[in-house]
Amino acid sequence: MERRDRFFLRVQYLLGRLAACVTASLVFLALRLRGYRIRDLKRIRAEVARLHREHEGPWLICPNHLTMIDSVLISCGLASLGGHIFRFRRVPWNLPERDNFQRNLFLTVLCYLAKCIPVNRGGSREELQRVLDKCRTVLEWRQSLLIFPEGGRSRTGRVSRENFSYSVGRFVDENPGCRVMLVYLRGDGQETWGMLPRRGERFTMRVEVFDPGREEGGGLRLQREYARRITERLADMEDEYFAGRG
Repeated sequence: MERRDRFFLRVQYLLGRLAACVTASLVFLALRLRGYRIRDLKRIRAEVARLHREHEGPWLICPNHLTMIDSVLISCGLASLGGHIFRFRRVPWNLPERDNFQRNLFLTVLCYLAKCIPVNRGGSREELQRVLDKCRTVLEWRQSLLIFPEGGRSRTGRVSRENFSYSVGRFVDENPGCRVMLVYLRGDGQETWGMLPRRGERFTMRVEVFDPGREEGGGLRLQREYARRITERLADMEDEYFAGRG
């Protein structure tokens, strides 16, 4: 990663840390006004805090993906408002699609301060490489990176065992000290994908540490295998969710 990009990423982190009291409060307020609730929230946050104490980082957080605000819901599910303000280092970086938020100046600034690394999925290879380099740097800092193994919102409403991004496997392959945290999040009324969950939605959220194993070698084949294992387990968590609900 170029020194210039590393410097600006560091500036982004420091500004986000300074503004966390305001930005986190706005995000939590917005979710409250929408009436969103997550079951067993205290238990989930206590478990995640324990995991962070056992392993300070880096963490690769891999959730399913149904709406545009999944990363926000998950981040708020993993830690309280106080955790976002006073333990800003644990707040995960995430990779939103640039076109989804940069049409609005307020959202652009908010996402910048909330540890977002924007992705232009139709961009050049050079632009994608710069994003990957930033993600590697974040993991080198022993911080968390939230990435959706499916690459985008599921168009079937279910985790696809066939369609997944190799990027998650690449991060596992290149960062031996990185641990993987799987998160399955679904609202009671979510039958398929969409822009936002309905108002007053109540969510079930499950968190699990997953070991994709370690294989000899490297390259695209191994990265694909790691990504497949992560996606398979996430799909299994979904099956368990529906079995429990059924």
